[in-house]
Amino acid sequence: MIGRMLGNRYEILEKIGEGGMAKVYKGKCHLLNRIVAIKILRPEFVADEDFVRRFKRESQAAASLSHPNIVSIYDVGQEGDIYYIVMEYVNGKTLKQLIKDNNGPLEISRALDITKQVCKALDHAHRKNIVHRDIKPQNILITDDDIAKVTDFGIARAVNGSTITYKGDVLGTAYYFSPEQAKGNLTDEKTDLYSLGIVMYEMLTGKVPFEGESPISVALKHIQEDVIPPSKINPKVPEKLDQIILKATEKDVNKRYKSALELLNDINTFLNDPDKLNIVKPMDNNKTQIISANDVQKIKKISNDNRPKKGSRILKKVGIILLVLLLMAGLSYATMLLLNNFSKVGDVIVPNVVGQSIDKANNILESHNLKMNISSYQYSDKGEGIVISQTPKSGQSVKKGSIVNVVVSRSKQFSTVPNVTNLEYREALMKLENSGLKGNIIQKYNDKFPQGYVFDQNPRQGVQVEYGSTIDIYVSQGIETVKMPSLINMTLDDAQKTLNALGLKTGNITYQQKDNVPNNTVIGQSIPENTDVQKGKTVDLIVVQNQQTSPGNNNPVQPPLNSGTAPSPSKNNKTKNLSIDLPNKSGTMKVDVYTIQNGVKNLQYSASHTSKDSPITVPITGSGNLTIEVDIDGSVYKTMEAKF
Repeated sequence: MIGRMLGNRYEILEKIGEGGMAKVYKGKCHLLNRIVAIKILRPEFVADEDFVRRFKRESQAAASLSHPNIVSIYDVGQEGDIYYIVMEYVNGKTLKQLIKDNNGPLEISRALDITKQVCKALDHAHRKNIVHRDIKPQNILITDDDIAKVTDFGIARAVNGSTITYKGDVLGTAYYFSPEQAKGNLTDEKTDLYSLGIVMYEMLTGKVPFEGESPISVALKHIQEDVIPPSKINPKVPEKLDQIILKATEKDVNKRYKSALELLNDINTFLNDPDKLNIVKPMDNNKTQIISANDVQKIKKISNDNRPKKGSRILKKVGIILLVLLLMAGLSYATMLLLNNFSKVGDVIVPNVVGQSIDKANNILESHNLKMNISSYQYSDKGEGIVISQTPKSGQSVKKGSIVNVVVSRSKQFSTVPNVTNLEYREALMKLENSGLKGNIIQKYNDKFPQGYVFDQNPRQGVQVEYGSTIDIYVSQGIETVKMPSLINMTLDDAQKTLNALGLKTGNITYQQKDNVPNNTVIGQSIPENTDVQKGKTVDLIVVQNQQTSPGNNNPVQPPLNSGTAPSPSKNNKTKNLSIDLPNKSGTMKVDVYTIQNGVKNLQYSASHTSKDSPITVPITGSGNLTIEVDIDGSVYKTMEAKF
């Protein structure tokens, strides 16, 4: 892979790491000229559709997160059988490497500073319903400026009530597994807090709380054994910090911290105590592992199999039989009572509450001896707090006291338009998508932005729009070019008009004599015909200006440009250099210099200049008293008298 170019943009420079699902390379983005990290799915997993889907899910989950303590995702791509994610390149090392390099416990302030930053990252992710599920020191990067950044959302997926299992496999790192992960049960935000508690434990004690010869044995300990207080291993750990870690690593999810923010608040409270700790000795070789479905079943079986010893089985069996008989008797009696009560309860017809407000729907149902339960909320155009569906439906017959589940509307969901100008169009589209918006590309020429970059958007940044709205993004096509036409044999005036119509400018005009060609005819141009020329380019011209002889005289005279009789030129024609100040105006200006004598106006000089060229030197040829007229862009700028 070294030296390979992905997407005609990303050059792979060197391998910098690998995990259970992908390899990570250092790369260079040649479009933006910046160093990036490129994560590539392992070749052996490409044929596995589940792994490919999981890899894509990682990119979608991580790309929706924007936080200083989370590694940014720049781009996602596929090239043949290569699936890759382009990420922010972090100068620094993993927390695992940091612990190993320090070769001792981290200071309490540093360990808790890292924990606080990870808490902020997790709080941001959890608010977006994304659970990491693989928090461990290898997935926490520490920059040279001591900024912690969480990376590798390879196991993260949006929380939707499903488990973490994929085809019966539980993916993660056994040393940092939560008990619910080890059992293959449901996971949520508290799973990340448990793993973070184990990371804290490792930073402050030099070891993970549970070790074993296999992932199964370690997972079992997470399920069955209590975490030894860190202070029992490192006496410098204060008791209050013990309490924080033990609460984070509670096996019962209901006893853990409810959120990353709650854990963060407790850490901030603890930091009022100035006690400090030294450094933790690292643990090695904690790569992401896969525990098979059979192993998960073993874990469940062993964790639930508390078999009694042989000597006590008979007594326990007798006790169980008696208990069962009592329960059966009680159940029979309760059943009779229940059936009797049911026989006394009449049926009611479910009323229609769709379209009603929550309060009114509840009153209607109560008046029919029914109870209302809000099963979910959905975005709708019906307005806030209106019932949009119900189960059972109206007209059905149910028992009194039954529950009617209703779905209640939320007002339309809105999203804030992000700023996507100055971004490459693919990054802009991804950023809009992460905000729940769509992008409509409008391509236009723009000489101030590179091709493929967004130079404008509508609506602007910060505007609130309905979720799913389409945002117009104006993408630069670069500098517009035109085909250079042939100006040969055109008059100077027609050539200048042609150039102006194409967005080109007239440059220097050189005059030459050419027999049998009319004056002011273009006979040369600086840019050849059919050449692609950027708009705004300057084109130099060569124009014919032949001398004429007056009747009965062999002396040459300048041809008149306006009506009038050409005077007989003096034999004493002289050439003088005239200095002319130009006006202070922006852009390019057309400068024409004429001599006027006896009513005859002759062009002496024509060229394009800017105010920076001022003053210009113009050679004037004539004899006697002449009037010099200077025109700027076709209008008289100044006149002056000169004597030759």
